[in-house]
Amino acid sequence: MNKHFIVIVILISICSCICKHNSDAQKAKMTGQNTEIESQTKGDTVRINLVKSNIYWKGTKMLGAGKHEGEIEIESGYLVTKNNLLINGSCLADMTTIGVTDIPEHESVPKNNLNNHLKSSDFFDVEKFPTSEFKITNVRQITSDSLLISGNLTLKDITKNLEFGAKYQDKLFSTKFTFDRLQWNVAYEGNFADKTLVDKDVELTIRLETE
Repeated sequence: MNKHFIVIVILISICSCICKHNSDAQKAKMTGQNTEIESQTKGDTVRINLVKSNIYWKGTKMLGAGKHEGEIEIESGYLVTKNNLLINGSCLADMTTIGVTDIPEHESVPKNNLNNHLKSSDFFDVEKFPTSEFKITNVRQITSDSLLISGNLTLKDITKNLEFGAKYQDKLFSTKFTFDRLQWNVAYEGNFADKTLVDKDVELTIRLETE
């Protein structure tokens, strides 16, 4: 057996025991694209405030031994409400703005290198796929402010349905969940180490404030 492979396995095992990243984010349930839109469309449509809204991401490596986090700007979006309850909505993210926030500005070389790598074909390939979109397909009211959201996420021209819990109250939509990036081909095309040293689950924290 290749000795480099053995070293990698040992390192992963050690990190899984002593360095595992902890997160309170829920894991989104994924299914195929939902072509039957169940959510209501008749209501009051309100635009998302692009200045006050944000999408934060967090990615880990070696089973949480290391991490990077950053932000993606929102290009456009809206929510549809009826009797102050969320019933529909859509959000378009500008993937060309993806960048890290945990590397200081004065470390410009590593910061730019990582930003460019995220935008490259190794990951999000933003030149070919400059936007991603999430469209709500169903909203189930759990409590007065808690919801179960289902929606189609289109990323790199691949569309699959995600289901996750969220809150909507006082014009503010918020959620935090993880999803498997490999299902949208956000991955190296390289060897075993390339594909597995970066963890498959990406964490998103989304806050959408309406105007």
